[in-house]
Amino acid sequence: KHPFDEMQNPGGPHPVSKDIDSVLEYLTQSHGIDSSNIAALGFCWGVWALTKACAMGYKFTCGVGFHPSLVIEEVAFKVDVVDMSIAAAKKTPLFFCVSGNDPDNLKSPSGQVAKAVSSSVHKRGKTGNHPPKCVEFSEMVHGWVARGDISSENVKRDAQIALRMGSDFLKEWM
Repeated sequence: KHPFDEMQNPGGPHPVSKDIDSVLEYLTQSHGIDSSNIAALGFCWGVWALTKACAMGYKFTCGVGFHPSLVIEEVAFKVDVVDMSIAAAKKTPLFFCVSGNDPDNLKSPSGQVAKAVSSSVHKRGKTGNHPPKCVEFSEMVHGWVARGDISSENVKRDAQIALRMGSDFLKEWM
């Protein structure tokens, strides 16, 4: 049995739908959050979930991801990660911070996912100073923002920079 078998649901809703629906219901109904101004933020596989949700048509104001693990789309669902990313980027402004050892398709200027994200056209944005894009932190390893060793000055510095950039992107688009 494959570890991802339980995520398969042929003919039914995508497994990410139930979780996204629950979160959106909680935010809008329990806290009165305006559903037209909700962003998505993820780390690692959470970036896959937000990218998949955007590709499926969930209407997030924008999405921010740190060290994306999008490959689950290919491994578990046999769907091309680039196709998913193109669909997501067309619908939602995205900003991804990628590490040096993340897949090349996430890295600008030639990575296909990076191209899809940076070439997306969206009419919204307050100042135009924070366009959709993928930013590489070439000295960092996957996971540095969420679980990096911040006793290392370089890791601490780059994690703070990535979080600040993500925060600035959210402020721009929300």
